[in-house]
Amino acid sequence: MLRTCGRLPDACIACVGGGSNALGLFHAFRRDRRVELIGVEAAGRGLETGAHAASLTAGQVGVLHGNKTYLLQDETGQIRSAHSISAGLDYPGVGPEHAYLRDSGRATYVTVTDDEAVEGLRLLTATEGIIPALESAHAVAHAARLAPRLDRRRILLVNLSGRGDKDMGTVADYLGVKLT
Repeated sequence: MLRTCGRLPDACIACVGGGSNALGLFHAFRRDRRVELIGVEAAGRGLETGAHAASLTAGQVGVLHGNKTYLLQDETGQIRSAHSISAGLDYPGVGPEHAYLRDSGRATYVTVTDDEAVEGLRLLTATEGIIPALESAHAVAHAARLAPRLDRRRILLVNLSGRGDKDMGTVADYLGVKLT
């Protein structure tokens, strides 16, 4: 980043399911408050539908696997099913590191729906020839939503992980396209 751009990014954007993808990126910038950290959760079919995996945005504090963190749970504390078009983000909780980053204000968390993620995948594929994994397509979609509102000199670093070719069957089914 420093070699290519001559300075640090203004913001780092990564998808968040359990959280390791984003933490891999955020770790290098965690102490430099000039770099905004943005985690993108799966809003699935929409937060209002309950069919999502946005535990930081729409969950509650609870304990899962021995960790106090944000979870999708019902009023009795039972874990709710999560939904995302991306299998890698389809998880009802998040690692405690993200809970800390959220609560401390060091990172912000936003959501992207299944429709927006598929559009993010399409956009990066069409413009750069890179087929992102559906997980990363969530981060691409948020960057595409954010970029038009920013000064052109701002640098957004978007974390891409995994290959999108493995997701083509899922995307085809979602779009109602028959692969032959």
